[in-house]
Amino acid sequence: MQTKLKTALKTLWWVVVLCFIFVFLHGNLHVVDDVVKQIPIGIIISSLLSLTLGKLLLVAIMHQSLRYYKIDFRFLQSFSIYNITQLGKYIPGSIWQFVGKIGMYKSAGLDSRSVRDTIVLETFWVVFSAFMFGLLLIGFTQYQFLITLSHKVPTVIPIATLAIILFLLLLPQLRPHRERLYGYCRRLLFTPLSFMTALLIWLTLGFAFWITLTPFTTSEIGLVYIIGLYAFSYAVGFAVPFAPAGIGIRESVLVLGLAPFLDVNSAIILAALNRIFYIFIEIILSALSIMVSGRRSVDRPKT
Repeated sequence: MQTKLKTALKTLWWVVVLCFIFVFLHGNLHVVDDVVKQIPIGIIISSLLSLTLGKLLLVAIMHQSLRYYKIDFRFLQSFSIYNITQLGKYIPGSIWQFVGKIGMYKSAGLDSRSVRDTIVLETFWVVFSAFMFGLLLIGFTQYQFLITLSHKVPTVIPIATLAIILFLLLLPQLRPHRERLYGYCRRLLFTPLSFMTALLIWLTLGFAFWITLTPFTTSEIGLVYIIGLYAFSYAVGFAVPFAPAGIGIRESVLVLGLAPFLDVNSAIILAALNRIFYIFIEIILSALSIMVSGRRSVDRPKT
């Protein structure tokens, strides 16, 4: 019953997003046309190339999580598995990219524990780095945005406070498991290479969004702030369970963060355009991955 309710909520969210797109386009089609015409082809190409590099770095961090557990996959093998499974995240349920990855890992010879550990590590490295880099860069450049966000979503502070209180209350019960928890937390620590890779991910993905904004801002908009905003929006989108791939949520955070620099309609169009570019690159990389996996058999890893 609970699973059916979650699936229904996620499907409903897709319907809401699609209805919003239809209504927005119906009333602002001329604005969309004007915005798209103002973006030079060179900026579009630069954004697409930067997104492609960002996606390759996401493959690299997955590859590093496998190597962390002594799983000897070739990079091309990681490239195929990552990109073939990525489009599954847009299916209502938000788990299908993980289901696909689990299936491909097991068919390549990994046991259940290795599959679990590598996926948890990869996900933690990506999402935690997005949240922390985003929070730090926004805090250093436009901390007013965090204040605005707390006003727009007033439940954030009470939920965070409640989580801290619950953690402190449960701390005495966790003491018998301290060694186990400590060991598990140690396994989630960034390696120097994974830390640098994560930093480069948000630099490239943030740049891909920032460069599309440059023809429209009346005042200079900082690259560092946009990198932080994009990373933070990625983490928030991932954390919302009913939004597949964070669609609608990531864009809402971006629009809110662009409020001091752009009018709302332009911000919505540019945030949506970034998502379209992102999905386009994912489709291209998925097609390449299918071609690669079709030409050569997947080797069994050496563990």
